[in-house]
Amino acid sequence: MENSTNGIADLVTGIMMLLLVAAITTLLSKRVDKLPLTILLVFVGIAIAAAGEDIPGLAELRAFHLTPELVLFVFIPTLIFESAFNLDVRQVSRNIWAILVLAIPGLLLSTLIIGLIISGATEFGFMVALLLGAILSATDPVAVISIFKQLGVPERLTILVEGESLFNDATSLVLATLLIGILSAGSFSNEMVFEGVGEFFFVFLGGVFVGLVLAAIVGETLGAVESDPAIEITLTTILAYLSFIVAEQVFHVSGIMAVVAAGLMIGSWGKSKISPSTSEFMEHFWEYLAYVANALIFLMVGLQIDLVVLWQSVDLIAIIFCAMLISRAIVIFGVVPLVGKVPGSEHIGTPFKLVMYWGGLRGAIALAIVLSLPPFEYKDSLVAIVMGAVLATLVLQGLSIEILVKWLGLDALSVSDSLAKLEGDRHAREQGLQQIDGLVDGGHFSQRIADNIREKCERNLRDLNVEISALNEDMSLDERTNILALRCLAREKARIYELFSRGLINEWAFRELDHTVVVQLDGVRHSKVLPQESIEMSLGKAMHLLIIRLLEIFPGGQMLSERMRTLRIIRDFDVAWGRFRSSSSVLSHLHEIAGESSADEQAEAKVRTVYEKMRDETKAQIDEVGDQYPEFLETVQEQLGQRLLLIAEHESVEHAASLGMIQEGIAHDILKEQSERLRQLKQDNISACFEIEISELLRNTSIFADMETKDFDFIQNYLRPRTVPRGTAIVKQGQQGDSMFLIARGIANVLIEDAGQTTQVATLFAGDILGEAALLNSTPRNATAEAATPCSLYELKRVDLDRICNEYPPIHDRVLEIDRERLKENEAGTGSA
Repeated sequence: MENSTNGIADLVTGIMMLLLVAAITTLLSKRVDKLPLTILLVFVGIAIAAAGEDIPGLAELRAFHLTPELVLFVFIPTLIFESAFNLDVRQVSRNIWAILVLAIPGLLLSTLIIGLIISGATEFGFMVALLLGAILSATDPVAVISIFKQLGVPERLTILVEGESLFNDATSLVLATLLIGILSAGSFSNEMVFEGVGEFFFVFLGGVFVGLVLAAIVGETLGAVESDPAIEITLTTILAYLSFIVAEQVFHVSGIMAVVAAGLMIGSWGKSKISPSTSEFMEHFWEYLAYVANALIFLMVGLQIDLVVLWQSVDLIAIIFCAMLISRAIVIFGVVPLVGKVPGSEHIGTPFKLVMYWGGLRGAIALAIVLSLPPFEYKDSLVAIVMGAVLATLVLQGLSIEILVKWLGLDALSVSDSLAKLEGDRHAREQGLQQIDGLVDGGHFSQRIADNIREKCERNLRDLNVEISALNEDMSLDERTNILALRCLAREKARIYELFSRGLINEWAFRELDHTVVVQLDGVRHSKVLPQESIEMSLGKAMHLLIIRLLEIFPGGQMLSERMRTLRIIRDFDVAWGRFRSSSSVLSHLHEIAGESSADEQAEAKVRTVYEKMRDETKAQIDEVGDQYPEFLETVQEQLGQRLLLIAEHESVEHAASLGMIQEGIAHDILKEQSERLRQLKQDNISACFEIEISELLRNTSIFADMETKDFDFIQNYLRPRTVPRGTAIVKQGQQGDSMFLIARGIANVLIEDAGQTTQVATLFAGDILGEAALLNSTPRNATAEAATPCSLYELKRVDLDRICNEYPPIHDRVLEIDRERLKENEAGTGSA
């Protein structure tokens, strides 16, 4: 027991010492700007390994060694999840072809080239050389990404480098595992190749599936947690490690791809599930975990490097390093240009390719794979070679990548960024200038010193205004308009998040609006297209519509599909309300957003027109719903008022607690009660507002108007409710139809397509029927009816209409009469149903 306790104490002491060394090294790296932290950590590790025996307290650190289990099951899940969580999924999807080409066929080609060169230039056999090629083809751009962040390189370059690393780590690990199996078997055949290809895709895609499923489960659980950082951060930590372990140990698929998929999903879809109060804390938490993992990895790499052994293998390491450079050059300059020819993909310029080539450093994955090799003749040699190759890339490429980036001018700010920087500096100095008089008025501050400071500030402001004016003069009207549009969209994005964080829009609306703003930001940046009032189709909305269509096909799914259509109307209303608020916020601060000297009147007028149209369009959508469903609008407004009241109460209690006016325990209880009331308010079902009293509908429908009220119950048994969101087709021209519809609430436009031209021929309102022609004549629909506003309908099937007509024959005659009237209108070109 005592030995066990001492062992644990030594382990904890050693880890604390490593963290202390890492912290001191980090502090030192901030003083030495030209030396990336990861490289400095390796150097420190080497120094400790070489001289630590003579320094008290450092000798024990030499006993710490990297093991494959430590890297794969402790460090890698953290590093992969943190990187995927913080990646912009939309930017990844924009560059997915380039990333996948680099990560799969690019890595396979790199493996083959390195294998051919090494087998031809060294004593290693071809299969061993291929294994070494697979190990050394995985990139690890930790040092490069940190330099990118410091220099402010274009976001797309960061996405390409980091995205390639995330995906090719999995490819390298799977490929190395397959090659190890072939080496262990001692034989090689075509059948093994086909089996290996099949297994590769199963492992790769299986890992993605496991990660997505677990992320969906954790995401829904996060959505049920109300502002509890401890639980929410714990759930994401569990997801990072559980997805890796379940994929590797249970399903025997790629744990790395599982973590990549889980991180990307939680970092995009799942971010709206995380409480706004927890979001920033969670980002800092994962940033810290990644820092610790990287620090310990590279420190222990240095501790494990034996300089004597490296020197003995320096000629072999030099050959392998050259082979890595040759293979990387062929992949980047030979394969990547082909990606630009794929439809939908973007061309990658030469400066980006040069940085991607030289920034292909090797790191933790390569070390983990080589350390996990089973004992065989060349294992010790491979471990030494991989250590040397990793060190060579870190030192030779890591120390020179910053020079390359600056030489290519990739660190230069764009015109918009330069203008934003100058205006931000000007605003800060103006704010500082305003504080000077306050210092003097407060006493104990010399008027002479204040005058000197004011004079310097005013001189700096004059210089800044000259620079800003020069930039503006060099820009065209379109450039100034685009810069202003970008700022307005950024303002919108911030306002939308504020509405979400305050509980004023729901999670769905936040995702839809945020997606729309991000898409339109890309449109302004890349296509010079000004923002639009339309809401962009997101993956979540597309999936929602697909599920509705599938449910309508399957028997018994109509009730659930009806609920989902009603839910979509509610969500569309929230989206319109959120866009109305965000566009109104932009309009009220447009002159301030434009700035003083950069406020070109023409540019401001163009953007104002865009946002006024956006505001008016969304207001019209809100009014449409209010006109057709006043009960719904009243309920929504009541909920909004209660929510605003609860938020104000919540903020008041928090403020009082911060001032010590309320004891912490009492404040906690009050806040907990308020949070529970807010949660219950969110769960209130407002779908009932869309239910229509059928007797009211039948009384206002011409074909049933002559019936006795007591007979409505008979009709009611055959009517099926259906809710249709704005812009959705109720019936489509040319389709076979076996039902007609009664409009209970809403407005529908009747459209006819002829020779590629679509013409609106009629407008139908509450109490009208549609679709009767196809029902009566057993012909395809002669027109399309589209919901101009959200519509509540009742569907009547042919078989049910026949039953009703048998019981009430005048109804059949009235339907025929309406059909004949519409046929006449159709022939005259004045209407259709």
